[in-house]
Amino acid sequence: MNEHSQSRFLIRQGGNGWMVYDRERKGPALIGTDLAANLTMTEAERVKQMLINQPDGKGLILSALVWRTV
Repeated sequence: MNEHSQSRFLIRQGGNGWMVYDRERKGPALIGTDLAANLTMTEAERVKQMLINQPDGKGLILSALVWRTV
């Protein structure tokens, strides 16, 4: 599989829960100033889908551990 067919974002297990890993950053995805880390699997899947739809993370915020668009 070449680099262009791989998704920029993937879910990985972290030290405390799950994270959305950003292949471009080579670390947890950023949403604003928040890291997409220490999430449940369900939260990580939701964040990943939102980032795929809006890859720059603009318009996404973290509110009470639930990622949503604004």
